[in-house]
Amino acid sequence: MPASAKLCAVTILTLGLASAAFGDDLAVWTFETSVPTNAGPHAAEGGIYGGQARGLHADPATVYSNPSGNGSLESFSSNFWSVGDYYEFQTSSVNYQNINIAWDQARSSTGPGTFDLRWSTDGTTFTTLVDNYTVLENSAANGGAWNSTTRILNYVFGPIAGPGTLDNQATIYFRLVNEVAPGGTAGTNRVDNIIVSGTLIPEPATLALLALGGLPLLRRRRA
Repeated sequence: MPASAKLCAVTILTLGLASAAFGDDLAVWTFETSVPTNAGPHAAEGGIYGGQARGLHADPATVYSNPSGNGSLESFSSNFWSVGDYYEFQTSSVNYQNINIAWDQARSSTGPGTFDLRWSTDGTTFTTLVDNYTVLENSAANGGAWNSTTRILNYVFGPIAGPGTLDNQATIYFRLVNEVAPGGTAGTNRVDNIIVSGTLIPEPATLALLALGGLPLLRRRRA
């Protein structure tokens, strides 16, 4: 997906939402166990490798909280947003390829509504994967407000395919980075149900068998 793509949750859903069924889950955050009340790090609740989620805000007055998630009791929320503030999710992709990320995200009426999705393998140098995607206001006008019982798909993003550089790495990172000044310091943005997934890299023996299996077809085509 080119970095210039501008997507909202509904548009990303049309690319094919697969959620946890999209390969194997490497890390899953639901915040039901961590119940965030600070910037973190917050341990993943599931996945083969697990990992850490955290927030970073320039303003020290930021309050991190855990209001209702999108169909669950908890989420990861914060206020006092500035341009460049972010949520970050770290895990591993050792022995895995075709890395994807999916997540739920919503904002208050005065919370920031334009974010970038970025990735990294060292936690320092980040590259934009999706530029300026739109976060919907958490309201009845957008299909309903987040609550503890019903997941509303209008707020779901992904799965978004990462670059091949993320394959088979000891550590990988995704960030959701705010790109606009919000309407006020009280404006919030919250995330939930973050899933980083991938598919196993075939063993060399498996690849060899697959190659041999394709030889009869190749011979028939040449005949």
